Amino acid sequence: MKFNSLSFRTDSKILFLLIILTLCLSNCSNVDDDFYTFGEAGAKIIVAYAAKDVECGSNRQITSLVPGKQRKKDVDNCVASVAFEKCSFWIQAGDPVPFACKAIEYRLK
Repeated sequence: MKFNSLSFRTDSKILFLLIILTLCLSNCSNVDDDFYTFGEAGAKIIVAYAAKDVECGSNRQITSLVPGKQRKKDVDNCVASVAFEKCSFWIQAGDPVPFACKAIEYRLK
């Protein structure tokens, strides 16, 4: 039985490509990992508003929540924007909702 070096190189290349492909696919993230569910996002935003109300001695009401799934980075930016809002603006403004909260991207599926 003769050893065919050409066949061995071809098999090695195919095996190498399969290993690389497997590693690449296993590192792909699930798209849903980038989104909060409606309940998670709503809870984070409500807690941010409540904390700001306690800090500023006000009583702002959330009139609506964003439907569907929201991008985590958008919700986190909204929560941070609410936290950084000055109390004077939070109390006196007719609509103190930061733009970051108004621009939350969402998915209905």
